[in-house]
Amino acid sequence: MARMVWTEKKIERMQAQGRGQGSGADYKPWLQVADLSSQGRSRRVWSPKTGRVHHLFSDVEHDLFLACEWAQNVVDIREQFPLSRDLTQTIAQRLRIGHPVYPGTTVPTVMTVDFLLTVTVDGERRPLALNAKRDEEAEDARSLEKLEIQRACFEENGVAHQLVYHSRIPKQKVKNISWIRGALLKPEEPEPHPGYFADLAAQMNAELSDVSDALLGAPLNVYCANFDARHGVEVGTGLRVARMLMAERSLMPDLSSQDLSREPVAAFIVTGRAGGLRVVGGSGAF
Repeated sequence: MARMVWTEKKIERMQAQGRGQGSGADYKPWLQVADLSSQGRSRRVWSPKTGRVHHLFSDVEHDLFLACEWAQNVVDIREQFPLSRDLTQTIAQRLRIGHPVYPGTTVPTVMTVDFLLTVTVDGERRPLALNAKRDEEAEDARSLEKLEIQRACFEENGVAHQLVYHSRIPKQKVKNISWIRGALLKPEEPEPHPGYFADLAAQMNAELSDVSDALLGAPLNVYCANFDARHGVEVGTGLRVARMLMAERSLMPDLSSQDLSREPVAAFIVTGRAGGLRVVGGSGAF
């Protein structure tokens, strides 16, 4: 990350802007990609679950974000969530750990957790804090001290806190999730006519609910190419529609597959939940 000049006035301005406040589509992360002059592996990623753009600063954060967004028990994701400096300084003093300061200043850092999730457990909504780190950071003593301050802060507030190392994130599953969500309609993306993809999705869902034995053994991409020809649509449309059905959970895939497009149709479970297709950013959750 590029170095920024931090002052108490700057922090006050960011607080006045609502940084680190709100929830769902109204949440504003404490740090945003535009705040940094050198973005590196930073990304802005729109989420249909939260209805807003998420600001992610590393591959680790990106992969963990995709896994969290896919999880059906996760109902909200707040990245770069700030902790109370009063609390972090108090805990740092208690633990006899030097509180971090912004480079070149004596200004105490506003510490942030990578993700503060809202999850449902036994019908109740609970917060869950996650930090995403690369494996080599486990060997960095200062990094671990900062994490210990955060862990104690969340413990003080009765919030579960977990550390997720990149090697523990299921890479193939995340790759498949990325491929699936890449099919969703983008904001302002035109359709040949209103409801075009929703209509095709309904037709494909009906077909897959009563597919012939001959087609059950066919790879998904072969079935989808057949779908394109039968419905007179552009090549590749059927596979995109199938991915849309996966995104809305009406066609359930095995995310550990090395190539979902080549899996036999019989490998997918049709749940009968079709009908919720919408442009990315629309209301509602998956």
